[in-house]
Amino acid sequence: MKRGYVLFVSCVLLLLGVAVVDPAGTGVTVVQAQAAPQAPSGRGGRGGPAIVSPEIGADGRVTFRLYAPQAGTVTVSGDISLSLVPADDATGGGSTPAVVMTKGADGVWTGTTIRPVRPGAWRYTFTVDGVATVDPRNTNLTHSQTAPSSMLYVPGDFSETRNVPHGTIGRVRYVSKALGNVPREMYVYTPPGYERGDGRFPVLYLIHGGGDTALSWTTVGRAPDILDNLIAEGRAVPMIVVMPSGWTPSGGQVMTSDASKDPFTRELLEDIIPFVESNYRTPATPDARALGGLSMGGIQTLNIGLTHLGTFRYLVVMSSGWVSEDDRQWFYRSQADRIPTYNDALKLFWWGWGETDIARENGLAVIETFRRQGVRIETLETPGGHTWDNWRLYLHEVAPKLFR
Repeated sequence: MKRGYVLFVSCVLLLLGVAVVDPAGTGVTVVQAQAAPQAPSGRGGRGGPAIVSPEIGADGRVTFRLYAPQAGTVTVSGDISLSLVPADDATGGGSTPAVVMTKGADGVWTGTTIRPVRPGAWRYTFTVDGVATVDPRNTNLTHSQTAPSSMLYVPGDFSETRNVPHGTIGRVRYVSKALGNVPREMYVYTPPGYERGDGRFPVLYLIHGGGDTALSWTTVGRAPDILDNLIAEGRAVPMIVVMPSGWTPSGGQVMTSDASKDPFTRELLEDIIPFVESNYRTPATPDARALGGLSMGGIQTLNIGLTHLGTFRYLVVMSSGWVSEDDRQWFYRSQADRIPTYNDALKLFWWGWGETDIARENGLAVIETFRRQGVRIETLETPGGHTWDNWRLYLHEVAPKLFR
């Protein structure tokens, strides 16, 4: 049974142009990436026809192609239903497939979206006879906690790459003493002109959600382009954006309201912020620090930001709020003396969510309690749900409000 499964997966990988070998005949397979065909370019696999995928048509619809001549079924999964104009429903579902793939005589499966695709970044994968795979003709990938996805980007909104000065994204490695001398990495955006100047810039610490990684804000989140465009328009203060991993090797209790149970709290305060302020030109002051995050990262923003009021002057919560009533009540009791000081400590407390967001009610419960105690919170409710198109919008909306 195990050998049959290995052979099945091997066949699928071979169809996608990936060699699978068993050099010693042991049943242990080694996957070897194949060099891209030299001529003609864009071939769908060894011996396959030249194909382009994805391809945006003049009418705004998108065509996907996959060379898989032996496959019995091929489907497209991901954000495609959500991406349509209009979306199938607010949560990205829908009873009608957004793309129906059919196989041609040349072995190429082809499918075109039933309606135009909205501008933005959209994740998708192919499923070939039950096995998920990325699009081998698309080099744009985005990762999550479970698997990589291909990424379709349709230009035309605030996150598009424009002909403006661009900042730089760096993959930064460091050792976290707070986590036991564990090697870690984060991504750091520096604004246009940072390398050529000597100015000092404030920092936004921006955390991903529970299903994503430190890289997500730079790919599907489009943070670099969003900031580049806002800075070029003069709407946002040039800033550094630090995008760490909110997950830690030891796990911890991330989703509670007790910051001390999440190892990331110590890592951010004891490792990441000191590292950034020692290696980048930024003032080591609360006025130059903002903390924000989505979903799980929003809970970490609440936990860390509200219990370390002298550290950050700007808090940004996206699609988040403590899930259980017990967690909410524990936080209110433990912070009863400090809640009345939030207005003095924070220049901006911002909260955004979607109309059908799974975290909407959690967030509203917290906001209502805080507001009853006089806490000023700026809020934004948008159409849609717990999705990256909303989180990109929230970054675009809130970045101009920071460091003013």
